[in-house]
Amino acid sequence: MKENNLFDARMVKFNYVKSITNPYPERFELTHTLSGALGLRDGTKDIRVAGRLMTMRKMGKLSFVTLADVAGKIQIAFKKDILGEEQYDFFKKAFDIGDFVGVEGEVFTTNAGEKTIKATTVYFLGKSFRPLPEKYHGVNDMDIRQRQRYLDLCMNDEAKDRFLKKYQFIKEIRRYLEDNDYIEIETPVLIDHPSGATARPFISHHNALDMDVYLRIAPETYLKRAIVGGFTKVFEFARCFRNEGIDATHLQDFTMLEGYCAYFNYADNMRFLQEMLSTVICKIWGTSKIIVNDREIDFSGEWRVVTFRDLVLEDCGIDIDQYNTANELLSIIREHKIELDSSDNVENLGRGNLIDLLYKKVSRPQIIAPTFLIQHPTDLSPLARANDDNPKVA
Repeated sequence: MKENNLFDARMVKFNYVKSITNPYPERFELTHTLSGALGLRDGTKDIRVAGRLMTMRKMGKLSFVTLADVAGKIQIAFKKDILGEEQYDFFKKAFDIGDFVGVEGEVFTTNAGEKTIKATTVYFLGKSFRPLPEKYHGVNDMDIRQRQRYLDLCMNDEAKDRFLKKYQFIKEIRRYLEDNDYIEIETPVLIDHPSGATARPFISHHNALDMDVYLRIAPETYLKRAIVGGFTKVFEFARCFRNEGIDATHLQDFTMLEGYCAYFNYADNMRFLQEMLSTVICKIWGTSKIIVNDREIDFSGEWRVVTFRDLVLEDCGIDIDQYNTANELLSIIREHKIELDSSDNVENLGRGNLIDLLYKKVSRPQIIAPTFLIQHPTDLSPLARANDDNPKVA
């Protein structure tokens, strides 16, 4: 059946529901989540759950459906002799896959060993006018998945798991920092001048003050002001904005975790960061080893520590310390026939920007294992503290 015909058919069902009950009730009282109901003992009565109807098997006087939400799914059994003829007939005529459904009933386990709720009452909570994608194939088109996240979340467990893992990760990082006496503070998003990094900012206009403002590139300068003001440990999960290139791993707006501790040096920060990430990863995944893009990454043991200069030299043969100006550095980059990815004319870029583009081109794609990159050139990190032994690096 064509989509337009499906829409019309579902509209007919919607009008049928509307003639019997409110098709969009304002609330439905739950006793358990779907995942919580799975843990209940057989015989537990008066359970009220709700979710999106994902599968449906109608077999005469007995029907089975699956309800799902972000955290889990559970099977529901509709029996005509339990629901009653009127409710069962309503279910068979009104409900489609994709609709939102509420049920009240009793927990039992089927002969096949599946935990199920035997419905005593069914509630219509919302009509889905567009059909969901075919359940076994889900949504495979990456453009659709990224532009229509709701479809991706409905059909792909991997997408839901990614959302949940991010939530858990941020929650556990925040808890670890707070347990170590770090205080979370909020810093301005709109500022009167670009600051925090060398990236290109987004520019807006403040009508009340009649002045241009910038979306923050990073929260760095304001967090450091908090340290100046007497805070000793601060952090922020900051939404940041950089008006630069976009690809599968880079968005112009993103969440950055940034934190500072008075009296720490970079080695102290490295130790703390490794302990924090190792602890949080083990807590969430149950192991120090996780899979990213089909590659196993182990966060246990000692992490590699390498200087910026040594890493770039290793990956492309260019010793950035030997080229003190942007023109000299650009010339040697071209001699090595390295094409830098930049939306700007590279001839107009400073030495720090060129070093950053060179690193992103030849080194960053090769970094798989956890790695500390130290001694950033001060051209690239102008707000970092200069090294006592070599003021040209941070």
